[in-house]
Amino acid sequence: MDFSFEAVLPTTPDRIWTLMIDIERMAACIPGCEKIEEQERLKLYGAVMKQKIGPFKLEVPAQINVESYEEPSFVNAAATGKDKFTGTTLTVSLKVKVEPEGEGASKFSVNAQLAVAGRLASLGYSVIKKKAEENFVEFERRIKEQLAQV
Repeated sequence: MDFSFEAVLPTTPDRIWTLMIDIERMAACIPGCEKIEEQERLKLYGAVMKQKIGPFKLEVPAQINVESYEEPSFVNAAATGKDKFTGTTLTVSLKVKVEPEGEGASKFSVNAQLAVAGRLASLGYSVIKKKAEENFVEFERRIKEQLAQV
């Protein structure tokens, strides 16, 4: 499943990058992200993702590998995890781009490829896509809130 989201944020790419590498603050922007742990700076992280999608409540311990990045323009990462209750396995390839967008603003783009195996896959693309869209709307609200605090 492929997903793409964009948001225009009222700040410069440098300020967004500063937020992105502040793991605790960035995790606070991601709906359902708990227990984030930096294992190797700008390389390897562990996190627990909690979500309710359809009838399923998921708790997915995940490993997040930063595959490449260029400050303050992009991050390519991959994450994998498995929910022990439903047996659902999630694998995500993520590309995040930050580009200047006019005076004092930036375009924040996310392209994700998600593979779902297990019971959650039985819900189908439309249910999972709807949840992803809801999460991105909430993420955008939270990141704007975090940026306003700096």
